[in-house]
Amino acid sequence: MSTGEHTERHHIEETETAMSTSPSSVTSSTSPAQTVSYGGASDPSAQTRRGPRMRSVVWGLVLILLGAVVIAVGLGARLDPTAVTIGILAIAGATLLVGALISAAKGR
Repeated sequence: MSTGEHTERHHIEETETAMSTSPSSVTSSTSPAQTVSYGGASDPSAQTRRGPRMRSVVWGLVLILLGAVVIAVGLGARLDPTAVTIGILAIAGATLLVGALISAAKGR
């Protein structure tokens, strides 16, 4: 074995020894255990289940209505695109308004 190979092998052995130290030798007995706080709710059971958000309900309603329009056109119905768009937006707006009023009434 040459001198270069011996030096390299010695360096690798030192590195492996340094990496295989036990956890008890790494941690200091005088340092206190550190905790990490994420700022979330302290008691998960205290959170109330609120149900689906109103915007999710409205988007679902809009998609259902658009799907119904596509099916109707596919079946041969002749629809005015402007009237359909206005109708869908009116229904979505009314749903948001009713949801807001219901939410405000529950909050009192």
